[in-house]
Amino acid sequence: MISAKLKKGLVFVLVVIAGIIAALVLYFYQFFYQTDQFLPGVAIATVPVGGQDRYEVASDIEAHFDRLYQTPVNFYFREFSYSTTMGEICKKASIDKVIDEIWEQEQERGIRSKLLNLDGARVIAYAPPIEYNQAVLEKLAEEWNQHIGQPPVDPQLEVDRDRGLIVVPGKEGKQVNIAATWDTMPTQWSAWEELKIPIVVDQVYPSISEEDLKVMGELSSAITWYNSGEIDRTHNLVRAASAINGQVVNPGEVFSFNKTVGARSFETGYRDAMVIVSGRFEPGVGGGICQVSSTLYNSVLKADLEIVERHNHALAVAYIPVGLDATVSWGIQDFRFKNNTDHPIYIRTNTGGGQLTVTIYGHLSNKKRIELTSVVDKVIPFQEIRQEDLTLNPGEEKIDQKGFPGYVARSFKLVYDENGNVAQRTQLATDHYRPLHTLIYTGPVLDIPINGDDDDTGTPIGDQIIPPHEEPDPSSGADATDQVPPLESGEGNE
Repeated sequence: MISAKLKKGLVFVLVVIAGIIAALVLYFYQFFYQTDQFLPGVAIATVPVGGQDRYEVASDIEAHFDRLYQTPVNFYFREFSYSTTMGEICKKASIDKVIDEIWEQEQERGIRSKLLNLDGARVIAYAPPIEYNQAVLEKLAEEWNQHIGQPPVDPQLEVDRDRGLIVVPGKEGKQVNIAATWDTMPTQWSAWEELKIPIVVDQVYPSISEEDLKVMGELSSAITWYNSGEIDRTHNLVRAASAINGQVVNPGEVFSFNKTVGARSFETGYRDAMVIVSGRFEPGVGGGICQVSSTLYNSVLKADLEIVERHNHALAVAYIPVGLDATVSWGIQDFRFKNNTDHPIYIRTNTGGGQLTVTIYGHLSNKKRIELTSVVDKVIPFQEIRQEDLTLNPGEEKIDQKGFPGYVARSFKLVYDENGNVAQRTQLATDHYRPLHTLIYTGPVLDIPINGDDDDTGTPIGDQIIPPHEEPDPSSGADATDQVPPLESGEGNE
């Protein structure tokens, strides 16, 4: 009897305990997971939000971030300093996104951590990540380099009249390391009074050492002539020659003429001079540069370096034999070559007295005797094209451009052995050059009727004789409607 009562009492107690436990579980489940309030001790970017509704803390968090954006940031390197604020170098945080992400992290926090911090004695801090504005960082690096940075100076090869080839020492440079600088910046939002960040500056060394230059000798040289009286063309030529002067091309590296010389525009210091545009000569920015690329091309060939990209002109040019020119056009046509030797090469240019010289220096173990030649396989005659110009007087003629023929030419490279015999003969290219037609503008032809008929013998008017109207000769290959060859987009040889 007693045993039965004990059993019933025990069952009752267990039921009560189970009920209490279930109630507690339900209570804490609702408290932890069914509420929209942050739990005690939770802080977002140092702002306490425990006990506050997740949808009501946005204004407090936004106000706090506005204060964080005003945090002073002082970057410094020796005596140089640059002051800004976090708001100027960071992207604005999305407050709603920050709260949502932290709320999700709170939901995943362990039950034990939540139970042990019901009194909020321990701070559960959430620090949102900082996203820096990369465009601003790049602009800062560029600005800082203008004050702190210093490009390295490569050692130079110069020719001394008494001592011969000498080496002018180079100089190390400095460059801001923006990535290393930003590694010292905070990555998460917090509360700061001020940030002081050292600017990391790296040493930058010349691309070639003085020792490399000391063992160099002349591998090849090419010379072309220009009219120094053509002021603007000479200016462009000298500017481009200076851009490639002193350039070092390391083993396996590809040299780009366009990349080295840069864009040709008035802003970059180039002037208008005659260029080839769509099969005729016209004024254009950078005229004369192709003479530099062509002279370099010949020197590169004589040094037996590998040609990667080369184009011939649309028309034959006077400063170099057909088949041995190399035209360039910014963004369209480039001249590129590869240093296929095991040693660095050095480019040196010299201008003056109407002479352009491009010399390539390298290890003398790569020196060879090489000659260049070209053969004209076909001459394409030019035509005489006449166009009526109503601004001229009847019978008056004006030559707009003089013609010259086109060509089909093959170019060759001859490599000689130690005994002076041709050891290798390589065809470089077969090039086509269009003719430039003679263009003559003529005054209008007047047909003056006499008694209703045309007079083909010419009619005197005062002291002027009006020439007879002449029909075009079909056998001449030209007629009254002949025009200059049509423009072709993409063609413009500087």
